[in-house]
Amino acid sequence: MPINPDLATHVRRLLVKHLPDGLAVDDITEKKMFGGLAFMVRGKLCVGISGRDCEVMLRIGKAQHDAALEHEGVRTTVMKGREYRGYVDLDETAFPLLEDLVALALRHNQELSAAPPRRRKQKP
Repeated sequence: MPINPDLATHVRRLLVKHLPDGLAVDDITEKKMFGGLAFMVRGKLCVGISGRDCEVMLRIGKAQHDAALEHEGVRTTVMKGREYRGYVDLDETAFPLLEDLVALALRHNQELSAAPPRRRKQKP
């Protein structure tokens, strides 16, 4: 199923509207991912749109996860049977919250961008 172009345009506008100081529009890139469209900010996943069922996935961070789940239409992202805390999916009933959650996802992205990169352990 194709990605909803109106929803993609709306998400683009929200990302630009809530772009934190120090970031430029060029820091936002789009990538086909997860059967949909992912919006990356500074190379890190921030928002995704599903091509299957018109859902939006947001990376809001573990600290904000439980509070977001209190809203109707918001649930934990599940991929391949595994729940991902810090990621939430919105169905259409939660779209009135989209602007606030996009802003939250951008703030979390700033925290991720400020942290030093994690080093993977070398295999012996």
